[in-house]
Amino acid sequence: MKQQIAVEQFLAGRRVVLAKFVAHRHKEVQNKAKKVVGIVNLYEVQCADGKAPTVQTWCPRSVQTVEQAAKECSCTFKEGQKLVVEFDLMEPNGFDAKNGVIIRAGSVLPLE
Repeated sequence: MKQQIAVEQFLAGRRVVLAKFVAHRHKEVQNKAKKVVGIVNLYEVQCADGKAPTVQTWCPRSVQTVEQAAKECSCTFKEGQKLVVEFDLMEPNGFDAKNGVIIRAGSVLPLE
């Protein structure tokens, strides 16, 4: 995504964050019965203010294991690459104490 478009979307009220990519991993999401209900992509990013939130996006529903996610949903971003994160929600993060905040993202795109 071009920087000008990202800025225009931010000014138009769409919630967009510019961040630097740090790392990627997959995580199983389970319901209360401990049944796996899906796999998420977790992107660690670094924001301009120094904060390091985790960005969460769902893998396609057909992906049901971390091994399958590693094959089908591999990460295409390089370390230090600038990303545009369009987010749905920001909330305190219970399972990743070092970052403290999780961003549920609608999309994660490279900044051109």
